[in-house]
Amino acid sequence: MLIDVDPTSIIESLDISDISSSTPNRSKFPSEEFGDFMELVTKWNLSDVCTSDILKFSHKICRDDVTLPTSIKKGRQALDQTNVSHISFKKMPIMEYIEKTYYLNYRPIFDAIKELLINKDIFDNCTFEFEPLYHNGQRVYQEQYNGTWWQRVQESLPESAKVLSIILYSDATTCDHLGKSSEHPIYLTLGNIVSWRRNKPDAKVLLGYLPQLKAKTNSQKRSKNYRLAKRVLYQHALDILTRPLLDYKKL
Repeated sequence: MLIDVDPTSIIESLDISDISSSTPNRSKFPSEEFGDFMELVTKWNLSDVCTSDILKFSHKICRDDVTLPTSIKKGRQALDQTNVSHISFKKMPIMEYIEKTYYLNYRPIFDAIKELLINKDIFDNCTFEFEPLYHNGQRVYQEQYNGTWWQRVQESLPESAKVLSIILYSDATTCDHLGKSSEHPIYLTLGNIVSWRRNKPDAKVLLGYLPQLKAKTNSQKRSKNYRLAKRVLYQHALDILTRPLLDYKKL
């Protein structure tokens, strides 16, 4: 049985003209240096062991008036308490199947786009205009914005509007060494980002985790009802994730 769910709320506009200058709110941190340190930890996904060694060294050389976290645990606690709207995740019940409720953990798709575009290095390597590419007088296609599709869409938009190419992809990810636990994350990136930059880890952001339907027996897993429920579950989850794009088109 499906649970009726309201569509994700829609932002009023997405203005890319000044989004690159946006910075996360650091007012919750004890000092600017504290915020800078935790930003580096999250940007480069440093392990706790590595971060603790860097922190110990930093305490030896920093000035008395500089406030840094006393430990990486304290730093991550301060980070968890910081309210950054565009990285906040939601948990929504979307289906009941054989007395079990399945949830979608996700964040609004426009928030994920915003996270990419506030990264100045990524924004500086984005293209929002159609750019035909030629080699020895022949038309060639290297990036999405070199294609005829991009040209056709751009010509159909108002003069002030730009094309934003959204790419979603997903694959099962093992979460333990024994391979018994796995999740199904779905990531977002942009076709506007030049391919060499798009292939770097920080040019992809987590949009959510697709719920996985569980079967108690192999015969249940092979049943027609299970296969149908699995398809409906995925389709409903993807509809919730992408619905704001369709609703935004109607504004």
